[in-house]
Amino acid sequence: MLKIPSKLSITISIGVSILFFALCIGLAFYMPEFASLMIQAVNDLGIAYVEGINESIILGLAYVALLFIALIDVLLFMLLLRVKAGKVFTSESVGLIRGISWGCYLVSGVFCGLSVYFTFVALLVAFVAAFLGLCLRVVKNVIEEATEIKSENDLTV
Repeated sequence: MLKIPSKLSITISIGVSILFFALCIGLAFYMPEFASLMIQAVNDLGIAYVEGINESIILGLAYVALLFIALIDVLLFMLLLRVKAGKVFTSESVGLIRGISWGCYLVSGVFCGLSVYFTFVALLVAFVAAFLGLCLRVVKNVIEEATEIKSENDLTV
């Protein structure tokens, strides 16, 4: 299997994080058209009929989800910078992972709200986001415990 050196992998991840943030900004400008396409698809499939105020609610929830996703990306970027600097096992890094996991739960909540209109797909995204949040909570707990052990070891030296 291809093994990428650690520093290069971190640099690539930082670049992808920056690219992803740029895509979030771009999507913010095209969100009305994107939401309209999703609404039209739901209407055409006969799953539900969305019109009027519901279109505004969907667009608002889509912007809220995009905001949470962009904030998660910023936290990921900050965490990657800490990893690159060798500051992994610190309370600040644990806090960033905690924030990312809570962000995933918030995205999950937004998509639960969208499930009123986009039943199966929105529930699937909500489930995946919640599961990712759970996985990150486990990683946060592991890193937090390792941070405590490192801190104790630093005091004994």
